[in-house]
Amino acid sequence: MVRPTYELPGNLRPASLAERRRFYADKMDYRAAATWMARPTGGRVYALILGRHSGIYPPRFRHLKNVPLTIDDAEDVRELRPYLLRYRPEGVYYDRNVYAPLEATRRAQLDYAHAWRSRFFRGQELAFDLDPENLDCPIHGDIAAKMARHQGLSFCDWEFEEIRRQAAGLYDELERRWVPLRVVYSGRGFHIHVFDDAAFQLTRKQRVTIAREFARRYAIDEWVTSGEMRLIRLPYSLHGMVSRVVIPVARGKLESFRYDDPKAIPRP
Repeated sequence: MVRPTYELPGNLRPASLAERRRFYADKMDYRAAATWMARPTGGRVYALILGRHSGIYPPRFRHLKNVPLTIDDAEDVRELRPYLLRYRPEGVYYDRNVYAPLEATRRAQLDYAHAWRSRFFRGQELAFDLDPENLDCPIHGDIAAKMARHQGLSFCDWEFEEIRRQAAGLYDELERRWVPLRVVYSGRGFHIHVFDDAAFQLTRKQRVTIAREFARRYAIDEWVTSGEMRLIRLPYSLHGMVSRVVIPVARGKLESFRYDDPKAIPRP
């Protein structure tokens, strides 16, 4: 198989299938992930991406390598373990939508991608996704230039440090409007999660307005904040494209956080 290669700083590199399996068999903190998913309560859905960006996936699942594999029969994160060992995914995500009890939602064969007007929809966690490749880099150019070189997911130390600075600034600005917030190192950039009840009930129109407002000052993915993209990486899972653990970062430690932080590197 032809594997795409990206320019990444430090020792960031794709995880092998064996490394992914070892992580999900012995190293992932399923208890911490379950605690993260305990709020807000309701039906939750997960998704796996097997090998879209790394080109690494179990050969027998070649037909699934580029599409999100939905898992809607796991009542607890710990029930994902058999799926993770079988598929050894590049990335693990959760649906920020919260649904009516999962059994009833599944029985209704709800189209999760178009759930906003459904009677099974209960709300959506507001989130902000900041990725380093979305910056205009003085060394590597803007995202259009990177895409033209087939390096759309590449980034450098300057871009990482700038997106980290933006994540800190955005967190402080959001905190004046909503609480509580959590910031997560996504494996490449940062996610800011808003667990405020009022934010959870925002309409699509309100979310679009918020996304446009903050995109004028920060390199956020507007699709995530507007709710168009409902999936986000599951904390404590493995970002298989860069061999890093997706971990929460305390706001007070954000400015000094690095992608080679010991907590972000999978234990051997």
